[in-house]
Amino acid sequence: MIAKRHLRRRLSQYGALWLGAFVVTLLVMAVMVFAVGMPVAETADLTLPIAFALLGLAVIAGVGITVVKDVGLTTKSLITALALLLILPLLWAPVLAVVVTAAIAGASVEYSLAYAQFRITVSHLIYPLVAMLGEDPLVSFVWNAFQVVASIVGAVASALQVWRVLKPLLYGEDEEGAVEA
Repeated sequence: MIAKRHLRRRLSQYGALWLGAFVVTLLVMAVMVFAVGMPVAETADLTLPIAFALLGLAVIAGVGITVVKDVGLTTKSLITALALLLILPLLWAPVLAVVVTAAIAGASVEYSLAYAQFRITVSHLIYPLVAMLGEDPLVSFVWNAFQVVASIVGAVASALQVWRVLKPLLYGEDEEGAVEA
């Protein structure tokens, strides 16, 4: 049996983590690029590895907590599978923040070694799947599709997290019970 409450909590934490990674990376990039005057590529090379490491540790901690929790094997397996499935969209959050900063600054992010390595790594992960389906032009399409899907997953997860915070503020406890009923 799946512990739905535990699953919802982990998915909520995922949404908060995606949004937090995006916002914090965007703020760090903005301060370093616009206030300090560092080049976008150099700032990305400093920021992305730290963001990736922190996100990786957070995912490992979330899965680890689930493994030691008193929940069934089905729940543990589902949380682990979701963590593996959603790790790339999660890692896309700080990359998207870097891309947004580069677009605002009118600079190219392609000179960033961390950004390039992320693209190469993702390509290595998705290329075997794409190679089974077709030709090399499909790789570019799949990369673009990954960016869109990862952004949508993160945006939906973030919106749900923001709604959870705003809902009690917008509806009192009495009204909230009436809305749910």
